[in-house]
Amino acid sequence: MDVAVKRDYQTALEEQKKEVRNLVLAGLEQIKEGKTKDFNTVCDRLEKKYKA
Repeated sequence: MDVAVKRDYQTALEEQKKEVRNLVLAGLEQIKEGKTKDFNTVCDRLEKKYKA
């Protein structure tokens, strides 16, 4: 049972890492397109989303 829980946790953690990477890349794309001028703004949005 412990192994199954650990595996589920690892899977969830990997999925979150992928999501964060994709959000950061999307933020960088927004900066390139001129939609966001400051990378800190992108990071602040991510921090608010994942801090709770």
